[in-house]
Order: sequence, then structure tokens, then C-alpha cells
Amino acid sequence: MNITIRQLRALLAVAQEGSIANASEKLFLTRPAVSQTLQELERQFGRKLFHRVSNRLILNSEGKQILPYIDELIQRINQLENFFSGEFENYKNIKIGATKTIGNYLLPGILRQFHLDHGAGYPTLFIGSTGDLCARLQTTELDVAIMEKDVQDVTLIKRPWLSDEMIVIAPPDSTLGADGQLDIADLDKQLWIAREPGSGSREQFDFHIGRRLKHPRIAMEINATEGIINSVINGIGLAFVSHAAVTQAVAQGLVRALPMRERFHREFCIATYSEKYVGTELQGLLDYLEEYKNKQDAA
Repeated sequence: MNITIRQLRALLAVAQEGSIANASEKLFLTRPAVSQTLQELERQFGRKLFHRVSNRLILNSEGKQILPYIDELIQRINQLENFFSGEFENYKNIKIGATKTIGNYLLPGILRQFHLDHGAGYPTLFIGSTGDLCARLQTTELDVAIMEKDVQDVTLIKRPWLSDEMIVIAPPDSTLGADGQLDIADLDKQLWIAREPGSGSREQFDFHIGRRLKHPRIAMEINATEGIINSVINGIGLAFVSHAAVTQAVAQGLVRALPMRERFHREFCIATYSEKYVGTELQGLLDYLEEYKNKQDAA
């Protein structure tokens, strides 16, 4: 058996991209070249490694068994290629996934500080839904993801991370709460702007707010937090959002944080695929994220 690095990269790319066409673009090769390379690898193993479904290729059970080993080999090869690289080249091959609140409002500052503290390069950051992040972890397209803690996936190793406060915001001219703290019942019959069904933020709204209102009224659904905040600024209704996402808007007087009697929190976690090889650089990033959590807990 004479397996080549090119064959391993081809299998990893197809596993991550789901098709020869997308993998060829990622590898800067022609489609026939990727297809032939994959066939050669399957011939050497003496078995098929993918299910062919229409134009998509999905790893079969044999392919899933060898994927973690191939991922580890490619990581080590990448480290070797960058062994004598210049400053800030380390950590650049790490791929981090995050849900929208974390990716847009928390991670950029944390990665900047990581860069300053350790002379680290900047990893690739992918922002997506919880389901998308889980799928990309399983194909090793992502090395680590940060998402809501209550995600149910037995293939993932989850480490508790930060706690995120959720608050109710209103347009700046709203008189709600002017006379003191509010209960959920005081918000009945108000119009709401909410995230789309299935998103983590919508699940938080439904659990903490929606199910406890006698007359929940969703005026608009928007799949982006920025759009929700702007809708509140323009007076369409109330919203239930992460405090981290709306800190600047509250400070600038663009929206009001309502004085709720009850406090609302959700928990984030750091997730890795259970079969994932954790190299030196990835472990260094995981350790830094853990240190950041401990500092926040102690503050």
C-alpha cells in the first residue's frame, strides 16, 4: 500500500465538502483529478469509502472509521509545513465555529487578546446555526465550536464555558418599566421581534418569555440579531436578546433595557468531535478559552 498526502487531502476535502465539485475548488484541482485520486485511494483500501447519493458523496461506515486518522495526519503535516514559518503563522490552520451571538460579539475580542498574549495567528472563524456547526465538527471541517450548552449530540465532547445574560429591550421612547420592575405578565399583548424558529435565541425566547404570555404576538421574525435590534430602534416592538449583542445600543440610548424582576441566562459550551485529534495548537486554544472562562467567573 502506497498512500500519498494528495490522496489523504482529497478524501478529507470530499468528506468536508460533500461533493467532488466543491472539493476540487478547495484543492485547486480539476474534478477528474480529484475523482481519480479518490478512486485510487479506495482501490488501495480495497473498499468503498463513500455513499454516492445523486451528486453528493457521504462517508460510509468504513470512511467514518478512518476519517479521524486522516484528519490527524493532515494536521501534523500542516504543522510540519509551518514549522519554520514566520511570526503569526501558528494557529492559522485552526477552524473555529460559533453561533451568531458568540461569533459576532464575543470571539473577535477574545481572539484579539489571544493574539496579543501569545503572538498567535488568527484562526478561521465560521458563524452558523447549531445544527450546521455539529455537522461540520463531525466531518472535521471545524476543529472546535462554541454554541449553546443544551445541544443534544452524543458524538460531541462538551465543556461548559460562559454564561450569557438575556435581556428584554424596547424602543427608546417606550414607557414600559418607568414605574419600576416588570414581570413577564406586564409584557402581555406587546409586539415582539424574534429570531426564526429553530435558532438558539428563539428557543430561549419561547422558553423564558413566549410560553408564559397569554397573548404572545410575534410581529416579525428575523434571522439576524442586528436586524432585530434595528427593528426595535425603529419602534416595531420588543425583543429578547443577548446583553453582549446590545451593549453599545443601550449605552448610546438607541434602545432601552427593560427593568425585569427576573434575570435570564443561557449557558455556552466548547464542543469538539469525540474522535477528533487534538494537536498542540488546538489544545493551546482550548486552554486559553478555559483560562478566559475562569477569569470571567472570578470577576
